[in-house]
Amino acid sequence: MDSKLSKEKIVQAAFQLLSEKPELEKLSMRKVAQKLGIQAPAIYWHIENKQALLQSMAEEIENHFIPPKTQANWKETIYAYMENYYELYQHYPCATEIEIQTIPSYPSRLRNLDAILGILNEAGFSIELSYMTITSLQHLLFGMLMDSSEEKKLYNKVMAGDDYLKKQIILMKQYVQEHELNNISESIQYRQKEKQKEFFMKTLRVFLNGLDTFL
Repeated sequence: MDSKLSKEKIVQAAFQLLSEKPELEKLSMRKVAQKLGIQAPAIYWHIENKQALLQSMAEEIENHFIPPKTQANWKETIYAYMENYYELYQHYPCATEIEIQTIPSYPSRLRNLDAILGILNEAGFSIELSYMTITSLQHLLFGMLMDSSEEKKLYNKVMAGDDYLKKQIILMKQYVQEHELNNISESIQYRQKEKQKEFFMKTLRVFLNGLDTFL
């Protein structure tokens, strides 16, 4: 066993690989070993398989989450939590995919989830509404981040000269214009102007405000 090797070094090497090529499905123990300049079997002394690696990566991400200070009310506190999670997941490559493909069995994640549920409980949420809220918030965050990530991949393909995708964009714009689909046209223009984080935070505000009707 390489005495200088550690789980922390393996996790960092995995993140470096994803930074170079953000394709989680292609990440492997062998590639991580190559990145570290070691033989693959050495890794298994520290991390037993790829799923264990993903669990360790998810824990590494969550360990860097900074819980916000308590705000004026439950809504503002949850808003601050989600903003911090948004910033956190932007910092790590494939963060949302890693979260989706792992079980939240590590202490930091469980503590943070319990804290958010506690905020909702103190605000008068039922167990059912608390679960629905925290699940919906997670889906909103993950959905927007993954949609943005996939959109960037398509954009990069277009910029790299993918003629088929270019044609699809032209056809879409032509159809919208020729059939005077003004609602879609205005939506496209808005989306082009609005920054991703600002859009997420506005959508989050709409969702949180809507919860008032259940309290």
